[in-house]
Amino acid sequence: MTAIKRVTIFFLWILSAASTAKAQKKITEGTITYSMAYDLPADKQVIAATLPTEVTFYFRGDSSAAIFNQGVATVKGVSDFKANFHSLLIDIPSSLQKIAVVLTPAEIEQEKAAIPQLTGVKGTEKQVIDGYNCTKEIVTDPKSGATYETWITNDIDLPPNSVSKPVSIFGGVPVKFITFNSGLTIKAEIKEIKEVAVPVGFFTPTKDYQPMTYTELKAMGGKN
Repeated sequence: MTAIKRVTIFFLWILSAASTAKAQKKITEGTITYSMAYDLPADKQVIAATLPTEVTFYFRGDSSAAIFNQGVATVKGVSDFKANFHSLLIDIPSSLQKIAVVLTPAEIEQEKAAIPQLTGVKGTEKQVIDGYNCTKEIVTDPKSGATYETWITNDIDLPPNSVSKPVSIFGGVPVKFITFNSGLTIKAEIKEIKEVAVPVGFFTPTKDYQPMTYTELKAMGGKN
């Protein structure tokens, strides 16, 4: 085989590889479901049965809403990070209660302060997880010194939500990662993404929801 022919074949192979590479797909509306597992300290084991093992987010533009069951209640947590807006819509069928809680800016800042501000170092290790080409990132909690593996993909582009937000600052979409909520460390992994239309008014409470403050909610045991 001549040198020219070898170069030509190699060049065509490069073009073929480039043409079959997965282009980044931007998703602006749909649902994303995560599987959830918890590292619970001894004093939190009593709540293990009430914690959701799966959470689905509906998202459109900058708004997202998590839907999950927590004991006797169905909770919808709505977030718009650009507008610094967070609310909880709680439905308790057994007591015919529907509660709408909008966090104040001060309460949002207080909740943010409880979430570790992670730093990250990008690695070279790669892995296909749930069908996505991922790169490993080692993230560190500067306060505790704890380190965690985070697997990030650039195959897709979609807005962060309250589960992925703590590790959405490392140049991609977190696929398999550690996140934090209410003092709990959570192992999360993308289970499914669907491009579907989000119903109109999905992020807004209907008139049958009773307004309640975040302080009142925590006082009645709405926050562990």
